[in-house]
Amino acid sequence: MKFKNIVYLLGAFLVFIFSTLASWYEGGQLRDISWEWKYSAVFSTWLNGPVNEADDILVIDHFVYAAKFEPLFPLLMAASLLFIIFQLSAWLLRKRKTAQVIFLSLMAVSLLLMSALLLGSQAAGLTLFAAFFGLSGLLTLLAILYRNNRKWLRRTGERAN
Repeated sequence: MKFKNIVYLLGAFLVFIFSTLASWYEGGQLRDISWEWKYSAVFSTWLNGPVNEADDILVIDHFVYAAKFEPLFPLLMAASLLFIIFQLSAWLLRKRKTAQVIFLSLMAVSLLLMSALLLGSQAAGLTLFAAFFGLSGLLTLLAILYRNNRKWLRRTGERAN
């Protein structure tokens, strides 16, 4: 791995850590808003049943609340995590083109599915997440097409000249 890529990864990792802590802090507001527990404490309700007091709320629900109502840091967190995943996969699968295409295809499908799941949300933050995941999925598909057709595009360009 090149030194430049290591610097990018370290920068993305620092952004991820900072945005995770900021999202967790912002999502902590959920503990003070009892009427929102029914709508934002999704994982707590799913795993432990109804939330009756603030101590019943799981940490992951802080991120759900932050994504719904304070989406800046959760979006930074998601973007930096995607960047880290794509950089690491490019490095680990650099000599396995087929595995790289399969991995990127799975990532693109996953991102598009997450976008579809969040698309109907009434919360503005989750709508931003739907747009972010949809755009990321489409860009991943375009990257796959570009990487696989680069040689073909060069040959076509040479014939045109």
